[in-house]
Amino acid sequence: MDPHFDGVIFKTHAAEVRRRIGRSFPPYCVVDVRPREDWERGHIPGAVSEKDRGPALPAGTTERTELIVVGAQPEDPAMRVASLDLRRLGAHRVVEMTGGMTEWALAGYPTEKA
Repeated sequence: MDPHFDGVIFKTHAAEVRRRIGRSFPPYCVVDVRPREDWERGHIPGAVSEKDRGPALPAGTTERTELIVVGAQPEDPAMRVASLDLRRLGAHRVVEMTGGMTEWALAGYPTEKA
């Protein structure tokens, strides 16, 4: 990771997140901030529910892990709340998926259920 960009909250789109699935470098974790029930009905493959992480960074993440935050709809305010919280907990690189699960579904990308 580039230390010049540590602490910046970036934005990305569904196509980029889809491209990252299945690639291990750089390490990433998708954090879904929707209500737990929505996450259970369908989420980005491998995504963790924010409701499960408690007051800590997601299990298995390190300072090099990019945390990709996903909400329900475009520019979901819950994404920014979660992003700021992850930064306070020590995340160095946080990326918000601007279109949320709405963009993911419209693109026809795969989901998995709990």
